[in-house]
Amino acid sequence: MWRVGYPSMQIFRRFLRNRDGNVLIISALVMPVLIGMAALVTEYGAALVERADNQRVADLSAYAGALAYNVNKSTSQMTATAVGVAVLNGVPAANVQVNLVASPKTTGVNAVSVSINTYRTLFLARVLNDRQQLQIYANSVAELGAQPQTPGCMLALDGTQTGLTLSGGTSISAQKCTVSSNNTVTVPCGTSISALGVNYNSAAAPSQPCSGITGPGGATAVITKKSTPDPLAGNAAVTAAVARIATVAALSTTAAPTAPTTPNGNNIDFGWNTGPTQGQANALGCTASWASSSSTWTLNCGSKTTVNLGTITIGGGINLNFATSGAATTVYNIAGDLTTSATTNFGPGTYNFAKTLTTAGTTTFGTGTYNFGKQVTTGGTTTFGAGSFNFAKGLTTGGGATTTFGAGTFKIGRSDNTCNGSGQVSICNTSTLTFGGPSTFELPGGYTNTGTLTFGSGTTNSYKIGPGSNGDAITLGGGSTTIMADATGASSVFQVVGNVNGGGGGSCFVVPAAAQHDIAGNFIGSGAILLGAGVYTVDGYFALGGNGGGSANCNGSTISVSGANVTLVLSGKAKSSSGSCNGYVFCVAAGYSNIVLTAPQSGATAKLAVIGPTGSSNTGGATFAEGGSNAQISGAFYFPYGPIIMNGGSSVLGSNTDPSKCLQMIGSRITLSGGTTAASECIAASSAGGSSKVSLVQ
Repeated sequence: MWRVGYPSMQIFRRFLRNRDGNVLIISALVMPVLIGMAALVTEYGAALVERADNQRVADLSAYAGALAYNVNKSTSQMTATAVGVAVLNGVPAANVQVNLVASPKTTGVNAVSVSINTYRTLFLARVLNDRQQLQIYANSVAELGAQPQTPGCMLALDGTQTGLTLSGGTSISAQKCTVSSNNTVTVPCGTSISALGVNYNSAAAPSQPCSGITGPGGATAVITKKSTPDPLAGNAAVTAAVARIATVAALSTTAAPTAPTTPNGNNIDFGWNTGPTQGQANALGCTASWASSSSTWTLNCGSKTTVNLGTITIGGGINLNFATSGAATTVYNIAGDLTTSATTNFGPGTYNFAKTLTTAGTTTFGTGTYNFGKQVTTGGTTTFGAGSFNFAKGLTTGGGATTTFGAGTFKIGRSDNTCNGSGQVSICNTSTLTFGGPSTFELPGGYTNTGTLTFGSGTTNSYKIGPGSNGDAITLGGGSTTIMADATGASSVFQVVGNVNGGGGGSCFVVPAAAQHDIAGNFIGSGAILLGAGVYTVDGYFALGGNGGGSANCNGSTISVSGANVTLVLSGKAKSSSGSCNGYVFCVAAGYSNIVLTAPQSGATAKLAVIGPTGSSNTGGATFAEGGSNAQISGAFYFPYGPIIMNGGSSVLGSNTDPSKCLQMIGSRITLSGGTTAASECIAASSAGGSSKVSLVQ
């Protein structure tokens, strides 16, 4: 048995000693590991190459996005630029995320973050893991550098006052600039600030219990503790504009014209009895003819150089053609009172009226020179040709009258009589009064209008207006219309000594365009006001709606207050004492919604809308109150020593998208309640650059 089995055992032993089978087994066991390692080397190595490429694209995109943001502070432009660069480098737009974030390197500075996520399908690596794709992530952060964020577009300067305070659902949108306070920032629940940055300088950080402070587009807010200087302190444009206040304060009124000196002349009576009239005319060196069919007298003085008359009497129902064929150089001296009747026509010439002129019916005067020693009162339809007009004692229009003057020079002194309870003035208009143009106006006693009053036409008119006996240079009644043609000529001026009192609701007041509007008094409005372009230097306060009033139809449109290319410079020598305007230098209240005030885009006061008192002793501020809502003010609103208060649902809108419009509010403190403010920087501090350096920081 043993011998028979011996060969089998030998074979078995040789099999055990043979290593060929072991290699096969070990190879079978190790092969998957080797394949997995190869997969890791191949596929994960390729992923590292792709990640490096993604990182390169992310760096390029972040840098490009930061450069784009520096141009106009637009997050949408920033995103579009960054994504566009990524797409050009082969990365799908859906795989790119762009955000404006706080810089991870520098406190108080923004940065552009670009993240790229791509996915690589796995093949060999599935041997070791069931993962189907590998996510490849890259991120880059480009810091915007030292942004010109100080002072930005909203600044509460005074470190001893309450700083910036919101309430009542107020929201501030300052997508391209900073909001700053040299004391506290208070943003209670229900209010919000969305800004490029928020600066404060109080012991405690801004109060925002409901996280009401965010960056543009909902990004994390950049909140910095720092002191913010006044950006307009020492600004050359502001300094020059304020310096003009002294010139305005020193303005004086022009002198009233003197009454003409007329010799005693012969009386003439244009009556129904023809004999006496013809004899009286002959005594004057003239002739008088009668047309019974038209009940008309015609006086002809031929080529006489001077005609001296006493009292002229015109009978009821009689028409008169007065010296219609006389020379334009003839001088008519009229020593007595004159009252016209029916239809009266005066030819050209120089007319010296020593006493009163009262018109009725239809009265027409030719081109000439007119000197009036006493008050002129017009009734019916009265028309004067072009010429030179001197009224020593005022012009008054009667009820229902239509009075028209051609272009000329008008010097009108103050009347001895009061005008509708508003004192004694140069012009008292209760009906329709029109002065042609271009004309020059000197009204040392001011004017009162309760009807329709038009001064001049064209662009080269000129105005010097003084105060009436009550201190108002311009007084407007309810429902009145006052249109003053532009004064933009080389020698044109607009000077007012006394208050501008638009005290009547429903009135329309068109103020002329002029390079400089010099007002030595206060500007008060209750109706619709169309401000012509130019600088308004007001040695007092500017108040709209303190006594009620608001929008009305004016110059073809329904407006409240509208002014394009306008800068207001207010001394604050006086403050309003009316209603909710009490104590303020600038006030928009009671019904003055939708006001539009746009600063010039170029010139000496470019981007300056309203300049308040700049002396530290004058703390007169500004307020938008009682529904003075949807004000659209484009320009810097500057009250360095006075508060800026918005309440009662008022709102002020600049523009976050239109580069030609901006709203920059600078006050000692800023308190906003129940409205919306869209702010953007108009004028940067003189040391601020227009752009900032971009650098990759992560």
